[in-house]
Parts: sequence; structure tokens; C-alpha cells
Amino acid sequence: MVTPGIRAPDVAMAEEVLVGLNTIFPIIKRMYGVKKIGMFGAFARRDAIPVDTVELMVEFSPGFETYRHYLGLKWHLEEYFSTRIYLITTRVLAESPAAASFDPEMGEVDQEALVQVLGELDFLQARCKGMAYESFTRESLLRRACERSMEIMSLAVRRISVPQKEMYPAAPWKEVEGISQSIAEARFGADPFLLWHFIVTEVPGFTQVVRSAIQAASRRHHHDEGLTPSGTGSSEE
Repeated sequence: MVTPGIRAPDVAMAEEVLVGLNTIFPIIKRMYGVKKIGMFGAFARRDAIPVDTVELMVEFSPGFETYRHYLGLKWHLEEYFSTRIYLITTRVLAESPAAASFDPEMGEVDQEALVQVLGELDFLQARCKGMAYESFTRESLLRRACERSMEIMSLAVRRISVPQKEMYPAAPWKEVEGISQSIAEARFGADPFLLWHFIVTEVPGFTQVVRSAIQAASRRHHHDEGLTPSGTGSSEE
């Protein structure tokens, strides 16, 4: 079982990860069909923030893009580095709206989670705009999509730091955090009225808060003269 400690990524640690990836690349290429693998996020940027996860992006060779290979690779890397691994495919980085709008040079701890939250909020508003509860209950696929969107949003909010949340104390951070657990524990499914009511009453205001938080972070970045971007580094075929 992996029990990593909190640590701050620095140049030495990033180099250690790169050396490790290059060392085991022939093995993971053969076992899991890895075509390309490299760092992204905090380790790639050398952000001076506490982290307990190494963020890696991977591209699989044709014929190896399966959950068996993805999970096998993730577990192999966690065992090798003795730390938690966040593994994302290059396809997600290329196609995800949240990833596309993510500015890797900002260096803000919370930006990635905030952008993901905003993406889900925009989805909920676009799909349910002007929809009455009776119509919402009849659209079973839409309800399931909204339920999943709210679950993703809830998990993303959990990653946002306390200082960031304290900047917007009126926002329903705690309530949103509780959504994912509530959905997971719903033995007979989530209450559609509660889903619809949250979308109608809470989402518009929460969207404004999250958008403001992202814009404020961007302004702080552009006024920070000491910030310099870093490359990601990768091992590939």
C-alpha cells in the first residue's frame, strides 16, 4: 500500500522522476504498450507547493489502449516510485475543454481544479437552462449526465485549498464537497428534485464565484514578475 509523504517538487525530485522513467521505459513499453510518458503539472513546472502525487501523462501504442494496461501501468509506477501517481492520457489533455483552457504557466495550486469545476458548471447550465422540473424528470439520460457532472465537480472542489475557498466565504464549498458522497451513498439513486433544485438555484451564483477566482488567479500571475515556466520532460519511443 502506497503511503507517500507530503513533499514539495523541486529540480532534484523532477530529475529523479525523469531518470526513473527512462530506466523503466523499456519494461513498461513491453508490458503495457507505452509509446510516450512524461511529467506535467506541479512536478513539470517545479512549483514550490506541497504535493503527494506525481502527475504523469501517457500515450499508448495502438492496440494497448485498454483499462487493463492503463491501471496496470499506474500500479506499476506507484510501486516503483513508492508514491501516488496521477496518470492522464494525452488524449484527455488534447480533447478536454478543462485541459485546453488550463494555463500551465500560471503556477497556481488551485487553477486546475477551478477550471474543472467551471467546466462542469457550464455544462449544467447549458443543458438545463430554462428547464422545468417536470421536463428534467422525463429526461433520464440528462439526469444521469447531470448527476455525474455534479459528482465530478464535487471531487474537484475537494482539491481546492482552504485559503482559496476562504477568499470566497459565501460560496457553497462545503455543500458542493458533500455532493459526491451523497450520490455514492444513494442506495436508490439520487433525488432528481434535489439535483434540479441545485442546478437552478446554486449553479448560476457558484459559476460567477469560480469564474472570478480563475480570473483573479490569472491577474496575480501576470503581475508576478518572478514566475518562469518550465518544460515537462518525457520518455518516448
